[in-house]
Amino acid sequence: MNKHIEQIVKSYAEDDVLEDTVLDVAVYVRVSTSGQTTENQLIELSEVCERNKWHITNVYNETISGTKSVDERAELNRLLQDVSRKEFSKVVVWSVDRVGRSMKHLVTVLSQLKDLGCDIYSYKQAIDTSTTMGSSFFHMVGIFAELENNMRSERQKIGIRRALDNGAKFGRKSIMTDALVQSVVDLRRKGLSMRGIATKLDVSTTVVQKSLKTTPP
Repeated sequence: MNKHIEQIVKSYAEDDVLEDTVLDVAVYVRVSTSGQTTENQLIELSEVCERNKWHITNVYNETISGTKSVDERAELNRLLQDVSRKEFSKVVVWSVDRVGRSMKHLVTVLSQLKDLGCDIYSYKQAIDTSTTMGSSFFHMVGIFAELENNMRSERQKIGIRRALDNGAKFGRKSIMTDALVQSVVDLRRKGLSMRGIATKLDVSTTVVQKSLKTTPP
């Protein structure tokens, strides 16, 4: 973390501020693209915590580098481990879209926090899950995630039906080539048993049976 930002965050966690604080919180910030910084997010969220008399106990600064993809969430994973140890009771974030890489992932994270008795406050949306309105938002996110999943599933089904109508075939490619069928027939005419043919051609007896059925005696 930038030393200037470290000083700003620490200033909200000094003993003289702690005297009238009402809640221990963690701050989680993340950039969405490489080249961005979390400095403005940290400054703004630190001020939010001061206004609400929230004591910042942990800061999780998720950045992107040349060796780290946008989907890697090492700091988020560390946050979830720390919340299980009851190090704080609320997570303060810049925006809910910075928490999960997808709607489904967001629901998973929110559920984990809820199960561990930890709330989340999103600055951009002014959502606090410790309130009735914020709790309602939590349930709405779950509904939208389920809707998104159902819509994706339906689109896949429609795509498969359309492909089948256009003659597409799904599943593993059949090993029953014309050459294989002819080899099975020739060996059968020479008197080999179906098991013997299967062993010789390194195929199953089922393939041998199907090959013989496709060819007139």
